[in-house]
Amino acid sequence: MVLKICFSSLLLVSCFSCSSNGTVEKTNEKGAKIQPTAQDLYIEHCSICHGSDGKLGAAGAKDLTQSKLSSVEVQKRIEKGKNGMPPMKELLGSKKNITSMTEYVLRMR
Repeated sequence: MVLKICFSSLLLVSCFSCSSNGTVEKTNEKGAKIQPTAQDLYIEHCSICHGSDGKLGAAGAKDLTQSKLSSVEVQKRIEKGKNGMPPMKELLGSKKNITSMTEYVLRMR
């Protein structure tokens, strides 16, 4: 139980420590901001629990390849979280990123 609490705390700290909105900002060689891809965002924020292929299931995370949720339900889960999954709305920073992430997760099926 203590290990589970420690792991959950470490996970939350790692999720919120990247930058002001939680997403690592990338720039090109001229210093211009580069929009992260859905895969970049997934790897940064989701793969620690869901794995790079969506099947990991760490800390009770669901296998995304087996999900039966609709696109609306997936988007809501990403935005608001559920159970051990924290809400990702603020971390992803924009509606465009949330939509991209929703589509990326749905393609894992």
